[in-house]
Amino acid sequence: MRRPATPDGQRGSMAAELTIITPLLLVFLMLIAGLGRLIDAQGQVYGAARDAARAASLQRSGPAADDAAQEAVDADLAGRCVSRPRAVRVSVDAFAPGNLLTYEVTCQASLKGFGVFGIPTTKRVTARASAPLDVFRRAG
Repeated sequence: MRRPATPDGQRGSMAAELTIITPLLLVFLMLIAGLGRLIDAQGQVYGAARDAARAASLQRSGPAADDAAQEAVDADLAGRCVSRPRAVRVSVDAFAPGNLLTYEVTCQASLKGFGVFGIPTTKRVTARASAPLDVFRRAG
């Protein structure tokens, strides 16, 4: 049985094309995975900021609210950040019923494994969330 005739110079071109394209596809897939990891970290930090504001809004004093917010952030982001995440109250309103409490949460998210491609291994992710203090709550 004879092989079909191929034009001169075409023999082995598919192997050469695969050799060039395969590393590019792998780099592209790793970049997509890195971006997915970054988007996941952003979502986790937004959720932690929301939980921090909500936990703080249930407290009766400013210092207790700050402690509750930090505890909520620590619980939500346990093991997700390179260093301890921070919850900082950024609202300027007095701690009084009806006012908004706004917290900013900051986390150094790990992108371990992607430094090979020139992507930084950590990324600072920040989010803000607000929650109102209940007007029927007793402030102490």
